[in-house]
Amino acid sequence: MARVRGDPITTALAHPTRRNAYIQLSQTEEMSTVQLQQAVDVDRYNLYHHLKKLASLNLVENHRDEGRARWWRVCDRVELPELLHASGQRGPSAGTAEMIQGPVEDRETFALKFHNSHDQIAAKQFIEQLAELYGFEVELPWNFIPEELVLYSKKR
Repeated sequence: MARVRGDPITTALAHPTRRNAYIQLSQTEEMSTVQLQQAVDVDRYNLYHHLKKLASLNLVENHRDEGRARWWRVCDRVELPELLHASGQRGPSAGTAEMIQGPVEDRETFALKFHNSHDQIAAKQFIEQLAELYGFEVELPWNFIPEELVLYSKKR
């Protein structure tokens, strides 16, 4: 069986423990390992395993040690839907749009191509946010990496 390969950041943040730790750290300037352990509700050895992975991708860093306490902070910000909602950003009410599937004859088509992983991650998050805001059921697999986004517009 072949191993599925995806963007390392997307893959890392797809894990619930790593994602939760990253979100917790994103919402504050810094946290000690003990504070983060309590917020994420995992044992310390498990937490260190996940922090090591996030640190290897330069998403977080252990920026200072005081005695036995390690202090962590985010060093590369990735926009996640959970962080957008936590900051109070809201969109239109649900049910104000409809999903179009398949070609539409009276529309112009535009395709946005994504060439790097950060653009692909942002596009995936955008799709998930739109689905949530408008009440669509879109279940994208964790390893879904969009290469292109197709937009339709009414012909003028």
